[in-house]
Amino acid sequence: MNTVLKKGYAKINLHLDITGLMDNGYHSVQTVMQSVSLCDDVTVSLRDDGVYTVSSNVSGVPTDEKNLAVKAARALENRLGRTIGADIHIEKRIPMAAGLAGGSADAAAVLLALNELLGSPLDMTALCEVGSELGADVPFCIVGGTAYAEGKGDVLYPFPKLCDCYIVVACGGEGVSTPWAYKMIDEKYNNFSDGAYSPKGVEILKYAMDTGDIQGICDNIYNIFEEPILSERIVAKNIKNVMISAGAVGAMMSGSGPSVFGIFNDELTAKNAIEKIKALGKESIVAELCRPI
Repeated sequence: MNTVLKKGYAKINLHLDITGLMDNGYHSVQTVMQSVSLCDDVTVSLRDDGVYTVSSNVSGVPTDEKNLAVKAARALENRLGRTIGADIHIEKRIPMAAGLAGGSADAAAVLLALNELLGSPLDMTALCEVGSELGADVPFCIVGGTAYAEGKGDVLYPFPKLCDCYIVVACGGEGVSTPWAYKMIDEKYNNFSDGAYSPKGVEILKYAMDTGDIQGICDNIYNIFEEPILSERIVAKNIKNVMISAGAVGAMMSGSGPSVFGIFNDELTAKNAIEKIKALGKESIVAELCRPI
């Protein structure tokens, strides 16, 4: 076997909060992450010359060592102490720079693919250790499903699964730089240095998810980034408002944005919301129907 195709699934944050700053300068987070069926297809073919090539159906995807997928392969080489090399093709469906962990999902897919092609020398724990070198979202994208994380966000804990529902993920093409998003938050909350901000906690959300209470879930989703980012990203704010008016049980920005997800009880209402979102008239708007996985 020389070629493997892996799916890199998008991630939404049902809860994203900041509890302070750690000694290493990272923000300490509390987050509940959920994989959804929106995904990139990542095809990895081994080479015998140690070279990595990257291609994609979408312009703007880095095709050199800047791509997180290549960085993932290099990190795996370092862990294994050997040179590998591969051709990587990324068929992208996850919007870029949208807070959906698209780059992390692709990196995770490459790690999983290369590990399989090499005869699975690393178990999932070891792969997640490699992934954590690349970014806080990569370990979750390796494991998938539903998870709670704190600290930098790369150490995962079990969490009740999201009940079956229909999820609309939409992005207006505005883009958000993660460093800029954190700068906005730090300015708003004085670098979390004065104790004035109180984290929201996930206890009620956990209970609602454990009991399958979709209204309770939607009443308790939270994203600390949403208020400052949506004040600057008007299309995303409008998308959220359309989702709510079209019948979403709840809607919220994911990650540092500007993507927005809405949770719906039924497929028809979700599809109707997609049509209304597209009717906003922005050619750059992407709206996808997906399910929790």
